[in-house]
Amino acid sequence: MSHTAADTTATVTIPARAVRPLKIIGGIAVVVGVLGVVDTGFAMHAEHTLAQQVKAEAQLENTPQVYVGGMPYLGAAIMPDHEIPLMEVNALDIEVPRLGLVNASTTLRDVQVTPDQLFSGNFTGASVSTWSRAISVDAVSLGRLMGINDLQIANPKNISPTSGTSAEADLVGTLPGDDESTTVEVTLRLIDEKFIMTPVNAENDRVAEAFSYSLDTRHLPLSAQATAVRLQGGSITFETQHRNTTLDVSQLSPVEIDGRYDSEGREN
Repeated sequence: MSHTAADTTATVTIPARAVRPLKIIGGIAVVVGVLGVVDTGFAMHAEHTLAQQVKAEAQLENTPQVYVGGMPYLGAAIMPDHEIPLMEVNALDIEVPRLGLVNASTTLRDVQVTPDQLFSGNFTGASVSTWSRAISVDAVSLGRLMGINDLQIANPKNISPTSGTSAEADLVGTLPGDDESTTVEVTLRLIDEKFIMTPVNAENDRVAEAFSYSLDTRHLPLSAQATAVRLQGGSITFETQHRNTTLDVSQLSPVEIDGRYDSEGREN
């Protein structure tokens, strides 16, 4: 006598008392997801609005990259301090007289805003705790100024990058008339308005002269003379900083364009 095994299917029954909490949790998850999408949309709108304003104000060929920090973005409307912690504008390959192509950036910290500004993306008139502007000169641009076509810039070994009124760098380049490249360690210093690059223990006077360079940082497209210099990603970066200002679109420009500040950084 043969027996046929019957397939059985297990059925899981969720107690009725557990169904309601699951529905509530699911509903909350949906609401949070929708709010997240809405918040992201407003943040992207603000970034797009700022990017277009800066492009027009600074007459840039390319649209700059804009980042508005703080999550959630609309949380600034209900937080006690009504602050956006960070705004950044970055522009690549800006043509600057004498220097050639440079990368430029503007950073704003602790920007106090109103709900209307959050929704519109127009932050003109907002109070800014700190804003800084930086110009990065790469090896190609610096080499052209120095007459060294294959110049390379690197951090010295065993020395961490620093930012302040002094820094160090290794330069490698072939001097005019030479067949082989020369490597020199240099100091980068800000003395008042001057940037001075000086070789350390150069092998001879010719090398010392070739790898020496200076400029008046008031001629850079910053809002004032540079207050900090650092080596960053194979470029020399100059930075100036202001505190407790009222935001204007011109401040978001990655380069100084309207003469709002004099050579000492005072508002005109």
